[in-house]
This record gives sequence, C-alpha cells and structure tokens, in this order.
Amino acid sequence: MSIGILLISCSKNDNKLMSRSSESDSLKTKNEFVIDSVRVQDSMQVGKTLTLSFSKQVLVFPDIKNKTLLDSIYKPANISAEEYSKPVLTAFLEKYKTESLKKDESQEYTPESKQTWDEESAMKMVSNQDNVLTLKYFGSGYSGGAHGYYFESYKAFDLKNNKVISQADIFKNPADTNWDKILKNHFDEPEQKEMLLVDKIQLNNNFFFDQNKITFVYNQYEITAYAAGVVYITLNFEDIKDQLKPEFVSQFKIR
Repeated sequence: MSIGILLISCSKNDNKLMSRSSESDSLKTKNEFVIDSVRVQDSMQVGKTLTLSFSKQVLVFPDIKNKTLLDSIYKPANISAEEYSKPVLTAFLEKYKTESLKKDESQEYTPESKQTWDEESAMKMVSNQDNVLTLKYFGSGYSGGAHGYYFESYKAFDLKNNKVISQADIFKNPADTNWDKILKNHFDEPEQKEMLLVDKIQLNNNFFFDQNKITFVYNQYEITAYAAGVVYITLNFEDIKDQLKPEFVSQFKIR
C-alpha cells in the first residue's frame, strides 16, 4: 500500500479556513484488483464558538469499466458522473466540501460554548472474493442538538454480471412472514432488543455475506431506538438453506 502525502495549507482570511485536501492512497488485493482512494477534508471557524468540519472519502476502481456497475457503486455516495476517474471524483468531493462549509448568513444561532459541527463519510472495501465485491459506506455528523447521527450501509456487487446483489437474488420469498420470527430468534443482543420500535422485523438490502452466513444491518431508528445503536443480525445459511435460491447457492459457492 502506498499512502499519498497529506497537504496542509492555511489561508489568512477572516474565516480562518484550514484546508487539507486531497489525500489519496491505493492498494492491490492478492488477485491484483486495484483500488485507489480520494479524500477531501477541511474545517472552517465561522464564529467565536462554532467551527464547521468536513471529511469525505471515496474509493476509486480503475479495473471496473462497466458504467452501470460504477453508477451503482457511487450512488450511495451521492455521486453520478459520466466517468469515475480520480480527478472527477475529487471534483465532486471538493464541491460537497464547499457546500458543507458554506455559512448560512440567515442563521443567527451561536452556541454558548465551543462546538464543532461536522459531516463525515467514507467508503471501505469489506471483501472481494468469488466475483463478489462488498463495500461499506459509513458516516457521521453533528449540527447541534442533543446528539449527532451515525450510519452504516453495505452493498454487495456481482462483478460477473455487473449488478447489485439484492435480497431477491438470495431468497426464494423475501416477503415471507416467517422472516420476522427468524430474525428475532437470531437477534442476540437483549439490550438492543428491548428497544425495538417495530412489531415485525423485515429483511432489508443492507447486508454482507460470505459462504457461510449473512448479516443484516439496521441503522438507528430503523427498527430500534437511537440509543440502541446499529443492529446486526446474522443468519447461518445452514439454518435457512430451504429459503435460498439454488442459483445463488451455486454461483457463490454457499456451504
């Protein structure tokens, strides 16, 4: 892995803008699948007690050429372009940085004590095996109030057929009413379970899997209260093999 040098520059304007962009790094997986990365991060003091902070990072995939697949990869990052080279992605991140650090002149609120309002997001490769690329999209932020927010989103991509893998590609009947019972039986965190906000838990398309199991991820407020945090419910394929599509089992070598 090679890590690019992080450049830091400081302007002398009244806003005391402290710029640190852009950082990039790249790596090669064992099968020579090349991955690169671009990050833009800045902070700006907009008042005596308020600082705005921004950080956004995305991965770059020079080996992936299919436009439809690339569109799907960058959609969760709110990026849509004709092509997804490092310069293009950097331009998008710079645009989002400018929008995030723009002070709303009509806003009269000033914190009594020092606060930093931040917006952060990033992408990470979870795995790349048997033509399945799994990515994690995650982020956090705070803009005043009692607490901030945090999210995790996972997407599995079929590199052979250039598509996102959905629950409909895995299960014979994702709408089966029995899923509620199955998911609750595998909800192994009692404290989180006590904070359920829904009567029934349904399958969602926020998941990651390997040859043995699949884990569904539910963000704050999705099925539980904020205090419960992110919920992970893991199902062993062996326990639900009758629910799996034969073509899914065959293609991805499910055990």
